Amino acid sequence: MNRYGSYRALLGNAVSAACAGIEIYNKPKFDYRDETAIILLVNAWELALKAVLSKNRVPIYYPKKRDQPYRTLSARDALTKAEPFFPKEIDYRATAENVQLLIEYRDTAVHFYHKEGLEVVLYSLAQTAIVNLKDLVEHVFDRDLSDEVSISLLPLSFATPVDPIQFLRRAREDGEFNTAVRDFANLVTSAVESLESDKRDTGRLLTVFQVKLVSTKKLEKADLVVGVQGQAGTDGKLLVQKPTDPNASHPYRESDIITPKSGDRGFGIEYDGLPLGQYQFRAIGKKLQVRENPEWCWRDSTGMVTRYSEKYVNRLKSLSRADVETAVADYSHRS
Repeated sequence: MNRYGSYRALLGNAVSAACAGIEIYNKPKFDYRDETAIILLVNAWELALKAVLSKNRVPIYYPKKRDQPYRTLSARDALTKAEPFFPKEIDYRATAENVQLLIEYRDTAVHFYHKEGLEVVLYSLAQTAIVNLKDLVEHVFDRDLSDEVSISLLPLSFATPVDPIQFLRRAREDGEFNTAVRDFANLVTSAVESLESDKRDTGRLLTVFQVKLVSTKKLEKADLVVGVQGQAGTDGKLLVQKPTDPNASHPYRESDIITPKSGDRGFGIEYDGLPLGQYQFRAIGKKLQVRENPEWCWRDSTGMVTRYSEKYVNRLKSLSRADVETAVADYSHRS
């Protein structure tokens, strides 16, 4: 028996499970939507994690017990064993917390009844899990899952969305919620607080996604517009992405991020006692080619103003002291 399984087969099934979950979630009317979608998404993560283990020649089965069939690792155990193989670009702890929360919901879903607002928290967790899964598969297996689902699929609804942050606050304080809902809300908020206190990437745990739709005649107010072209010889899709305000998308200057010699500015980023000073910041930027990555860095047309995104701050937090020392050594050599 092959104790490692086939990572290609495991990955293929993981992608199929994720796509099935997305398809079911996006059906306009489907009873037991959240529960079914999250069961499939957890299954997708379990299979993807086992694919990571299989690729790295780590057994995906528990030791065989006499007179019992072979058993593959649970999702939680696969998540633990996969930690050493996580890409540096993905915050393992925050990603693991996200998957653990989905597993917790899957395991206790029978205790939940419909409560308006809970679905938006589950959506935020699930959508974050999908983004994390996409990034993991891309880094480990060099496969882009965005090709599996069209970006032109946008939500239509009769109801206005509920703010998940407001719901979590209400769920912790309002007596109208049942015990299962309150307990789950406490798990989510406690996980966020723990990650924030350790300066981890909370965007890998829970992200609030919003899509704004307006008439194409109001294009100047839209973030994303999807329309239809009627011209012959085209595929019929029109996708216009409006540039965002860099003050909102890239709010930080260098002086906002680095650890100063005195005062309380900066994020207080340290690497095993080594503070993120100006020299380290610039060495890391050179090593990571930050100015070539528009998701991390924005510069005005004159090159005089440079600003950085929250995503880049989280990338800086994910580095180890060895990473920083290597970047500084390379930077010093080039200088």
